[in-house]
Amino acid sequence: MLLEGPVDLSGEDVRLVESPADVPEAPADGSHILVIASTSLDGPSAGTDTVRAAVAAAASGASVHVVPLPPGDAERREALLRTLGLDPTDLPASGGTAAASPPRGAGVVVLLTGLSGSGKSTVARAAAIRLVEEGSPLTLLDGDIVRRHLTAGLGFSPADRRTNVLRIGWVAAEVAHHGGIAVCSPIAPEDTVRRQVAALVAERGGRFLLVHVATPLEECERRDRKGLYAAARRGEIPDFTGISAPYDVPGAPDLRLDTTGRSVQECADEVLALVHSVRENLDA
Repeated sequence: MLLEGPVDLSGEDVRLVESPADVPEAPADGSHILVIASTSLDGPSAGTDTVRAAVAAAASGASVHVVPLPPGDAERREALLRTLGLDPTDLPASGGTAAASPPRGAGVVVLLTGLSGSGKSTVARAAAIRLVEEGSPLTLLDGDIVRRHLTAGLGFSPADRRTNVLRIGWVAAEVAHHGGIAVCSPIAPEDTVRRQVAALVAERGGRFLLVHVATPLEECERRDRKGLYAAARRGEIPDFTGISAPYDVPGAPDLRLDTTGRSVQECADEVLALVHSVRENLDA
């Protein structure tokens, strides 16, 4: 139950809980589990996970009281406990804190950025297929699909391109929040926008991986079957990244990949190795 007003718990068997690790395995019948946790759909879900664990443990007959107090506010925490007739220094707990609890999911967002024709979409799709074959919960946010379903109506002005990448980032962050892997392959030429996407992912508890598909401009132009680069050089396509619009080369990506002269699977292997190493660290 949500604690909506003062209750006198002095003299009662009270267990203070601030993280899932604090929840007793077999609380005594008639005891009280006091959960101090911030529960929200908009941020890390440690509080929600703590409440869920406490309710499950209390099935034997203990009462669960939930106090929606943000973690880290020691002054308000102490005032709250004294209001309930409790001594903050004399409550049994495991010593965990909600802030130390991992956010839900801890999924991964892989953003492949590079010039048009660099091979980022092809490598992204190959890596995504391999991850699906391994059983990973995966969402592929490819440029053409996103333009058709998520950002229909946006043009190719600098402002619309920023919006396109940020929308991709928001969706990818939600995927990571729920434990999945999102593989994205927009051009994403601006460093500031890529950093904004990384921040969105971090806020939702995910791990952001930046892959710079660093295929040289000359090779990208050589591969251009649609003649986009040639048209851009003639001035027919404004704000074309790499020709008439800048591309901010990532300074320290998690992986830098030149696809020149390499097979798609070879390049995908490098992306997979990166994802696997990160997921192993998250699971450790």
